Amino acid sequence: MESKKIKVLHFSIANSGGGITKYALRIWNAIDKDRFQFDFATMSKSLDFAQELEEQGCKIHYISIYSEQDILKFEEEINKVFDDGYDIVHLHTSWWRGFAVEKIAKKRGVSKVIVHAHNTDVHIPIGMTREEARILHNSWQKKVTPYIATDFWACAGNAAEWLYGENIPEEQIKIIPNAIELEKFYFNQSVRIRYRNKMNLQKQFVVGMIARFQYQKNHEFAIEFFEKYHSKVPNSILLLIGIGELKNEIEILVRKYHLESKVRFLGLRDDVQNLLQAMDLFILPSRFEALAQTFVEAQASGLKCITSEFAPEESKITNNLVRLPLEIDLWLEEALKWEAGYVRENTKKIMRDKGYDIKYQIKEIEKLYADNLEVIN
Repeated sequence: MESKKIKVLHFSIANSGGGITKYALRIWNAIDKDRFQFDFATMSKSLDFAQELEEQGCKIHYISIYSEQDILKFEEEINKVFDDGYDIVHLHTSWWRGFAVEKIAKKRGVSKVIVHAHNTDVHIPIGMTREEARILHNSWQKKVTPYIATDFWACAGNAAEWLYGENIPEEQIKIIPNAIELEKFYFNQSVRIRYRNKMNLQKQFVVGMIARFQYQKNHEFAIEFFEKYHSKVPNSILLLIGIGELKNEIEILVRKYHLESKVRFLGLRDDVQNLLQAMDLFILPSRFEALAQTFVEAQASGLKCITSEFAPEESKITNNLVRLPLEIDLWLEEALKWEAGYVRENTKKIMRDKGYDIKYQIKEIEKLYADNLEVIN
């Protein structure tokens, strides 16, 4: 007799293709599909990759309203989602806006409720200022207890501290590194040459940033830094990969500094692993940050990386990453060290040893999912 699959609901993914969405989909791609079934909830009106997921047997639940907009309607929609009967709900979150999903999941008999911390500050919801959102988060964080969920995960220590504070004992928190498909990102000289030729970058020093255009990622600093760097290294070019609500503002800033021919906006890409091969320096000047997936990808490719001091210590997987205060002169001094080029090192052993290979990590996740689980019949 065929054993019943463990049904997991991931809440929530988004059409913007951010880190949480990529991580949830990466788990789905790697997991044993004979044992596990994934469905996904989203606050997006549509998903560009919905058909692909549905063809793989995943169901997508579209939630039309946020809890802070109308808690009763939100709870009604969440209740309807749980009509499908899930063994596990995996809640990916960056900040607290209530415990509605957790409470409904427990009430509906979900055996395992996993809260997974992914960031260290709020993303501004509709109709709120950043400060109002932080006040909301802090008010709910004070109410966190070990009983709101069965499992507490985080991508890094600072993300755990932000979401759980001192309310969840450290021994109950599981740090799950943002593992990736490492083989896709290891340095490949032939890919580097091909992409630099394809993009007409043969003689350029290529600085790259992969991030959504939002307050957290601090593209303003990136442009101001690059303006100074370009004045010292005239053959440099900046690649910006991503989409987001602040893109227009950054385009205005680029025009202000007369960098239109030196900054390329590449949008969402499905060839990030190849773009990293083409780069010479990766930057991410975040105003706040947990362990960004792009840190893992860039270091796997052997790139020199500069990020802000707000990124956690865990971000430094290899010696190629430097954390600095958000001061242009310090970034300029560090970046100029690599102007003449460098040898991209083989990062295979260190990346695997530190737990960033999804092929190995997925076994741990499967075990964590299945341990002490009462499967719904």
